[in-house]
Amino acid sequence: MSGLVLVWDMDNTLVGNYYDVLNKSKKEILHFNKKAVDVLEAAVIARAQKKVSAILMLTNNSDKHFIEHVHNKLKAKLDVPYVFDYIMDREHEFRPLSDDPPKRLVDVEFMMEHLDKSTYNLSNRVFFFDDIPDHVILTEIPLTHYINIFPPFEPHVQDKTNFKPVLDAISSRGGKPPRRKITRKTRLNRRSSKKNLTNILDDI
Repeated sequence: MSGLVLVWDMDNTLVGNYYDVLNKSKKEILHFNKKAVDVLEAAVIARAQKKVSAILMLTNNSDKHFIEHVHNKLKAKLDVPYVFDYIMDREHEFRPLSDDPPKRLVDVEFMMEHLDKSTYNLSNRVFFFDDIPDHVILTEIPLTHYINIFPPFEPHVQDKTNFKPVLDAISSRGGKPPRRKITRKTRLNRRSSKKNLTNILDDI
């Protein structure tokens, strides 16, 4: 069974306003959207359980160094070797030349094919996260799969985003891990992963 595909914007979705960070001239000053990071953590655990096929970033930011910095900080926060399977920025060769190129299902399809992952029934497997409420992909996936970050994330502003559809989808999906020799350590790790995912879902 093909898993879910989570596609994330960056600015005002995962982190605060890009220009605010630049104006402080210290890239170490980053404010992360805690609820969004909690969902990412649940997704990373679910990816290991084959419930999630890919976690992707689709951003209209073109600052590759800043994007890498954000990814590195997220990796450290979640204590994993990587969070995003693929990152497509504004200047990616596949995207239309524009200061604000559209975000489309075909962009997601490109990333999945590049990763050699299944695109079967892709439109129904994608969850998209963005502070902009009307990207093109809104018309290409189920309405409840478009998670509008509201209000656009800024530090010290109350988040009213409804993450329940994606959390419900993650917790309800099946998916079996690859068959391997069961050891005591493996059993403990599985129990730990299941417990961690349950705790994350309960906290959000």
